[in-house]
Amino acid sequence: MQAILGPAFIALGDGTSTFGRIGVESGRIAAILPADGPTDFALPSGYTIAPGLIDVHTNGARDFLFNRDQGYAVPIAAAEYALMGATGFVAGVMTAPFESMLHAASEVVEAANQLEEDDPIGARCLGVHFEGPFLNPKFRRVHRAEWLLHASTARAREMIDACKGACLLVTMAPEIDGGGDAMRVFLENGVVCSAGHTSARYSEGLLAIGLGFRSLTHAFNGMPPLDHRDPSILAAFMQDRRTQVQFICDGFHVAPVMVDLLHRTLGDRLVLATDNMPPGDPAYHIDGGVMRAADGTIAGSALRMDEAVRNYVSYAQIPFAQAIVAATYAPAKLIHHDGEMGRIAVRMRADLSFWDKDYQIAGTMVGGKFVYNHIEVAA
Repeated sequence: MQAILGPAFIALGDGTSTFGRIGVESGRIAAILPADGPTDFALPSGYTIAPGLIDVHTNGARDFLFNRDQGYAVPIAAAEYALMGATGFVAGVMTAPFESMLHAASEVVEAANQLEEDDPIGARCLGVHFEGPFLNPKFRRVHRAEWLLHASTARAREMIDACKGACLLVTMAPEIDGGGDAMRVFLENGVVCSAGHTSARYSEGLLAIGLGFRSLTHAFNGMPPLDHRDPSILAAFMQDRRTQVQFICDGFHVAPVMVDLLHRTLGDRLVLATDNMPPGDPAYHIDGGVMRAADGTIAGSALRMDEAVRNYVSYAQIPFAQAIVAATYAPAKLIHHDGEMGRIAVRMRADLSFWDKDYQIAGTMVGGKFVYNHIEVAA
């Protein structure tokens, strides 16, 4: 039986918007309807319905880390991300002893599958993102040097096997020993290779893209600067339209003016990602708006996905319907889920975020069911 939501502004996920109602049936979008007509769930004036947000780079939520708390962190993150308007996230497993990384990934996938069998309690864990251990030691940041490894086909296969088909994304330095061999294994298994924690310059970036890298992890961070005489790998990814570039829009990892320049250059190829690092580990603390290690090294962000969208609107001076693409369709495309989510269109999953007139999250719907609802229903 179809349920009608709205009327409301609808940010479709392709950069455009309309004003109307949405029909939802059997967990999917059944129709996009004109504003006039009956409704089952009226919304207050000024509300916007958008696709659910998707975070492709997060290390956990609240005080729970996927590395340390493994499967136990998944339901916590699911509930927490629902409060941000997010309907999906990719669980990040950072560099650690290799067997520990494999075990964490396996436990995360098992916990995610268990949640899938039940009614949704929050955002869905879509799979695993390995950030390491195939990183360049010179740009390792908080990834411990003794845990970094040379890449190999055998290790790549172990990582894929541990995820039981749910390894979606691997951040690695394309220039490290064995990187090409590991990358081929990842690509053969549908895993997106994202360049990061790398010393690569422009020419090496072009080579990496030619080999199959299609994403760049946290632009400007964990890589050489974008020098005007000796440009970094970022220049190659900015230039090649086959790629997408992830960025952390908290105003600290990337200055607002540089966010504006990224937008002007990359447009809908930009992907908002939080690199959220929960403060559950005593080795990390929030300082100056970012998560830092004891020595002051930036370890990640304290950013929420909805906050990232609002920041992007402000920094790039763009409409909400345009900004939301970087948090919905663009990440869905990055992890090859754009046939199911990331846009409001007929037959897509009814994964939706509800924003009030001040663009604060008022509700989140996963598969046609509210997992967070703070909406004051209109009379």
